Amino acid sequence: MKMSLISIDKGGFVRLSVDGEITCRDLHAGDGHNPLEKVLGESWANNRVLLSLAKTGFMDSSAIGWLLECQRKFKAAGGKLVLHSASPRVQDVFDLLKIGKALNLKEDEKTAIELLLAA
Repeated sequence: MKMSLISIDKGGFVRLSVDGEITCRDLHAGDGHNPLEKVLGESWANNRVLLSLAKTGFMDSSAIGWLLECQRKFKAAGGKLVLHSASPRVQDVFDLLKIGKALNLKEDEKTAIELLLAA
């Protein structure tokens, strides 16, 4: 997995993108840091973040657990995470597990921004 900072918007939110599969190898690389912390720093959960999954073709169960845990940490810290543009294969997994609402998942960036700004 490669996580990239796309932009920091004037509206006060951060755009990120994940390229590649998200698996337990990416989340337990041995350094003990959350991938979001590597990009956003120690106070990563204080941010309002749009995370594009358009280039993510696969997620394992560890990735789903990581996203749910990140969602919990964002909420506790006063930040917000909104996922958007999931690839069809990833969207199928979210639909099967019925966790789209728990993950603040939107079909595209426009609706993701609307949800982020409504908070």
